[in-house]
Amino acid sequence: MIDDIIAAAHNFAQHQLDSSCMLVDDIPEVRTLIAYIDITDQNGALYRVYVACDETLMRIIAFLFLGEEESDEVTLRDVALEVANMVIGSAKVISEERGTNPFSIGTPHFVAHERFDLAYDALAALRIKTESMLIALKELS
Repeated sequence: MIDDIIAAAHNFAQHQLDSSCMLVDDIPEVRTLIAYIDITDQNGALYRVYVACDETLMRIIAFLFLGEEESDEVTLRDVALEVANMVIGSAKVISEERGTNPFSIGTPHFVAHERFDLAYDALAALRIKTESMLIALKELS
């Protein structure tokens, strides 16, 4: 499941941001905007998928999507929700096409604008341009 979400993040970087995306080992020690979507797999297991981006990346995305050079906190939260929705929605399609572990998705929720220190079962740290995106998966049931 995490592999499909990572593939979706790569697609997001390439097609929405016109940028490369690579897995990295380091987890950034900076404040990130964190959103999540709960997903349910075909067996009924419930997971929470977190998507966290550093503020600079969110500002880049806000500029590309909205044309805003200086986005306020509310706009950055909205962009965080939209990024989570786009990445996890794309992962849903990828998992269906691959037949790996299809899942349904819920509504995105904003968590916080802080350093990522939430509990998780799987984590991928990605570098997009020179900025950071984290994808984390936590089984809830």
